[in-house]
Amino acid sequence: MDKQAIVADMLELLQGTLDSHMLEEGGEAVRATPELTLIGETAAVSSMALVSYIADVESMLAEKYDLTLTLVSERALSRKKSPFRSVDALAEYVVELVENPAEISA
Repeated sequence: MDKQAIVADMLELLQGTLDSHMLEEGGEAVRATPELTLIGETAAVSSMALVSYIADVESMLAEKYDLTLTLVSERALSRKKSPFRSVDALAEYVVELVENPAEISA
């Protein structure tokens, strides 16, 4: 599994989310980067935009990589460091899920 390819695809999706969020919220333009904060007080997007983005990522993974993954799970939410803190962390989590098929949905 090519993490860098997944990061590139996720960044493309995130940029669309950021552009849409900026139009809705009337804020400054933000550039999607692998390290951009996605959760917490300094998050680049609202919690609703993040939920939509995660759903978009799951759809992209299914369409482009033929992977049916559930990214929001007890395993993800119970971690000390959230896999949703950045695109890089989320891509790392995707790779982990692929390497551990027990987390892949049927």
